[in-house]
Amino acid sequence: MSQTTTSTPELITAPRRLRADQPREGSSFGGVRQTAVIVVAIITVFTLLGAGRLDLGPLEARLGMASGEQVGPFGLVYGAWEPGLLPGRVVPSQIWAWFYGGITATAAAVRWPEAIAAALIALVASRRLGAVMGQRAAILAALTTAGTVAMIDRSAAGIGLLDGAIAWLVYGTTGSHALMLKPIVPDLNLIAGLGAVLALDRLRSQGPDLAVGLLAGLAGLAGGWPMLAIVAVPAFVIGSKEGAKPGRAVLGALAVGLSWSVWAWSTARFDAWAAAVALPLVKGPTWTLALWAAAYALPWSTLAILPAFRSVRDGWSEEGKGFVFDWLKIVGALALAGTLIPGLGNAARVPMLVGLAMASAAGLERVLRDWSGLSKGARWTFWAAAILGSLGWAALATPIFGYVAAAIGAYRSLAILLIAMGLIAPAVALAGRSWSRPVLGVAALVLVCLGLKLAHWGVIVPEWNYRASQGPWGRAIGQWMPRTATLYFINATTFNPGIPDRDRWPADLAFHTERKVRQIPAPEALDVEPRGRAPHFVLLHPSEFERWPKTAPPIQLVRTLQDRTGEPRVLARTEGPMYPDRRKELGE
Repeated sequence: MSQTTTSTPELITAPRRLRADQPREGSSFGGVRQTAVIVVAIITVFTLLGAGRLDLGPLEARLGMASGEQVGPFGLVYGAWEPGLLPGRVVPSQIWAWFYGGITATAAAVRWPEAIAAALIALVASRRLGAVMGQRAAILAALTTAGTVAMIDRSAAGIGLLDGAIAWLVYGTTGSHALMLKPIVPDLNLIAGLGAVLALDRLRSQGPDLAVGLLAGLAGLAGGWPMLAIVAVPAFVIGSKEGAKPGRAVLGALAVGLSWSVWAWSTARFDAWAAAVALPLVKGPTWTLALWAAAYALPWSTLAILPAFRSVRDGWSEEGKGFVFDWLKIVGALALAGTLIPGLGNAARVPMLVGLAMASAAGLERVLRDWSGLSKGARWTFWAAAILGSLGWAALATPIFGYVAAAIGAYRSLAILLIAMGLIAPAVALAGRSWSRPVLGVAALVLVCLGLKLAHWGVIVPEWNYRASQGPWGRAIGQWMPRTATLYFINATTFNPGIPDRDRWPADLAFHTERKVRQIPAPEALDVEPRGRAPHFVLLHPSEFERWPKTAPPIQLVRTLQDRTGEPRVLARTEGPMYPDRRKELGE
């Protein structure tokens, strides 16, 4: 009897493909959730903690005054339309001020919307890089974006100080004092920057389409037409995508711009609209843009050179290479256009910062994942960036906070802690170099970031800002006025070039009085201002008070004050009871 044997067919499956150039993703939801928690914690620490603590400078104070006024196609400053303040930037601050419920807006109405925009920018960077290179890259992107000088500081005062330092550096190396004669006064518009980053990310991944146009248009509502330009310029270097519809992108941007223009024409005068369109052109080229981008992306920007090494690039997937190179192309295109084309410098700052952060995070991901596979040049570059960055912070922090510890007792403990952190950071970096542990190099730079944040959040920088700003003087004036009163300036001093800057009425002084402020062309104009039951208050120079014309409403002295330079100023008011007796009105 023969036996018939049947063979069971082998189960054929597709071979598993192990890719050395793609990071292993966590398979459990817990890993994704843990990454999300770390990312949110990093962004919260570096962008949201202490977000509203700094006083406002002159540029930011104009936004602060507009935050307490009515909604319109422009911000209202001194009761007049301000072409430099567009609704996309003003409305978030107005919403914040409305929820706060005060008579006038506070500094928080300016600071918090900018801080939230910075947090969202860091979150977008983290999600995009994480989707391409894994969860470690997502954490690093949050760190290299939120943990930069620009995102920690976020104030025009700090940016102005850096550009001033760059001007001194140029003067010391070249002998040219052109930048010192014409300060740049940069404006870090993070709300417009958020719209531009979203538009550029969509442009990079999908090509120009309707969504890109709408996002660019919304960014333009906060930062003007330069935001449209910085989305359009990189389109020429990134290249076209399959299915791209550039016509729809143009239509989307035009629809947003035309809607705003119709609103402006129907609400304000045509010359206000024309001034808003022409304003960026009067700013001129931004020659320090590249230096600014590198400096304000510190301490991580020096690592953006890592993608130049082939051993770093070989560890990325093709999708990862395309992602990083696209953002580096965006940085290069914006650096060139923002430097040479008037008006594009400020608009290009935030996208350039994000591009450098993306490249740095991608390079760090490769460093931490496969240190042994890197070339000698890549390793040397990493250690040079970590050691020099931490040494630079130690050299800066030690004398500054040493003086603070000796001179200001209230901040002594915090200053000593910052000095200790500053000295520990280079020691950690050097130990990592000695033991060939790159994670210690990253830890040293994290210590630098934490020191920067603690210096801002720990009241030292706000204290400096408080003493250097117009805040104390403005609040001293406000305490002599009822909360609902309006303060008037005679703007003849504003437009007189013979009066030094310190003798003019700056915008941050007006904001910090915490009262409604209006400028009038002459003393006689007080007669046509609505008075109600309360008198008008006027801030004058002593000579203006002494020569007050008889044709103007009579005034009386309230208080003689000194500004922060020691110059006398006079607070006066028109005649009449400061607090009318309501019992007489009720017949009691």
